[in-house]
Amino acid sequence: MFLIKQFIKALLLPPMPWLLLLLAVLIFWQRRWARKLLVFTFLLILALHSGPVNYALRYPLESRYPPLIDPAKAGNYDAIVVLTGGSLPATGLIPFPSVNEHMFRRLDEAWRLYRIRPKPIIISGGHVNPFTPAMEENKIARDILIRWGVPKNHIIGEEKSRDTFENALETQKVLKQHGWKRYLLVTSALHMPRSMMLFAERVPEPIPAPGDFSLGRFELTPFDFFPNEVVAPRMFATIHEYAGLANYYLRLRFLKE
Repeated sequence: MFLIKQFIKALLLPPMPWLLLLLAVLIFWQRRWARKLLVFTFLLILALHSGPVNYALRYPLESRYPPLIDPAKAGNYDAIVVLTGGSLPATGLIPFPSVNEHMFRRLDEAWRLYRIRPKPIIISGGHVNPFTPAMEENKIARDILIRWGVPKNHIIGEEKSRDTFENALETQKVLKQHGWKRYLLVTSALHMPRSMMLFAERVPEPIPAPGDFSLGRFELTPFDFFPNEVVAPRMFATIHEYAGLANYYLRLRFLKE
């Protein structure tokens, strides 16, 4: 199931849809609708890669849960759960293991919350790509927290999960094993709506503690209407989140897993 989902995701997420649309235009160029499809594809790519459209799509996701500035206002809780993002093992030209920008910000938020109220931190997420060997991706994140001063015995690694759905299932086992119930859920603000949908259903009682916000004050300039290197990866992540929300909504409502 996981492999099938990964292949479907590769087909549905950019740039593959644009390539398939352009391929259809090339094959059926003699048809009138194909030329209209070309114009539609061009305008769609231009719109989704522009700053204003991307901001409008991203804002409802990132603004749904505010940052937990003061965790004392959340009441009592037993643990801090951090969902992993991307880890960078020391391979190729990478001299030392590290994490990507989004995972760094998640860990930074978990560390801030820990300093205010020290609670055990659960790092949830392991190796994702089945076609490459595991390289202790979860341990990389745990080691960063240890270097920042979190005691080793306050960090629990959950390395079995490969996506957000499995994060919820495996985290539930860890919480149940320790008799914990309420917990802070730390992930990127963009990813929080999908995470809360799953965890609230499968692992009560989560308290949203989003980090890694990317939207500052909206300031529109003429250059924002042009596709650029900043909007492109954000557009991919935004579409990924909406697709993930739809996927998990259907799985929770119609599939008993």
